[in-house]
Amino acid sequence: MSIKHALVVDDSKSAQIALKNQLEAHDLVVALAGTGEEALEFLEHETVDVIFLDHVMPGMDGFQALQAIKRNPRTAMIPVMMYTTKEGEVYVSQARALGGIGVLPKDVKPNVLFDMLLSLGLVKERRTESLPAHDTPRRRATDPAPAESTPRSDSSTGFPLAALLNRIMDDQVALRADLRRDRSELAHSVANEVVEAQRRDQASSTGRSRAAKTLAVLTALFAVSTVVLGVLAWNLAHTPPPTTATPIDDGSQRAQISDLETALHVEQVSAEALRLRSLDALQWSLNQQTWFPYEELPFNDARAELLRDLLGHLTAMGFRGRVRIESHLGEFCLVNDPGGDPVLAAPDTPIEACTLIGHPQDDSTFVADRQSVAFAEFLDTSPLLADSGITVELIAHDRARSLARLPIGGQTSRAGDWNRIAERNNRLEFSLIPDGD
Repeated sequence: MSIKHALVVDDSKSAQIALKNQLEAHDLVVALAGTGEEALEFLEHETVDVIFLDHVMPGMDGFQALQAIKRNPRTAMIPVMMYTTKEGEVYVSQARALGGIGVLPKDVKPNVLFDMLLSLGLVKERRTESLPAHDTPRRRATDPAPAESTPRSDSSTGFPLAALLNRIMDDQVALRADLRRDRSELAHSVANEVVEAQRRDQASSTGRSRAAKTLAVLTALFAVSTVVLGVLAWNLAHTPPPTTATPIDDGSQRAQISDLETALHVEQVSAEALRLRSLDALQWSLNQQTWFPYEELPFNDARAELLRDLLGHLTAMGFRGRVRIESHLGEFCLVNDPGGDPVLAAPDTPIEACTLIGHPQDDSTFVADRQSVAFAEFLDTSPLLADSGITVELIAHDRARSLARLPIGGQTSRAGDWNRIAERNNRLEFSLIPDGD
């Protein structure tokens, strides 16, 4: 396994050193940053495989730094783990919504940290250090992409959504085929050794009875066949590695079966890590351009079509869980029209002349106020939501809970400039939450 690199971002020196020591114990090369700004400057010139990010820091806080990392195409695919004293489902949901892979406490236990690193493919399973590697070296998330024979879209949205989905599906199909082939070959090798053992037993003159010999061999064959069938039926994300509850007399056979189970477990962890990275990449791509004009409903007919396509792809990937869509409000410069309704101020209107800085739904959290009839009908009638194991969760944030993606104010003195920024904050945020999270 190639050397892996980590970046720890924390304004506490003691917290930096504590986590650095734990990571170096797993042979990771660790860089340190004391602020979000320092981390972003470091990432402009260096590459890492994982980032541990504190929340409360001077200047740019952890969430702001996370947003900046995910907005930059060069760093967007790096896994970011929030490393903080903050707790609670709401905080975890916020971290995931912004692109983080999860939250670790400052007093993280060594086994918890190891499992996290293992899920990201940054360390090896301890029980399989002597096993030969079956996979080819993988690129780090920050390595430059290989040259392509066909031109790629240079869209400002990052990766084209259709191309990203197709690549994810191809990767999973290829991985599943490789796993089945490798594990089947190992299982058949064990079976051949069992048959050879049977021949030796038949030729030997030991005192065991024929019935005892037959029982021992049948027990071993049953265990091997269980492993083979388990490999062939193993689903990439959900099937646990097969076990051999019945003891096997021959020590070498038992050891090989144990190695097979261990290899399956490691491959399953790696496959689960790939699945989570695929979901993170899809979520990041969805959130690149989700803003909409002041006059539009967040959950309108066009977004119903987008959701239909998304659910179709998620179903094909075998995803089961929640699709959370949050509506955030922009703070617009508004004036009243002759009927008394708020409308966008003319572009050259001074900010001081705005009747309202905000949004008419600033005090509302009713989803019904923000969706079209077609969107509501889609949620009620779509077969993609009937038996797929996927649920859609809509959240309408009021002004107090809406999170701004871009800062507003400062030198902005005219309504046109102000409202262009407000429109970028008037947006949806998608979160893909697998069952169990």
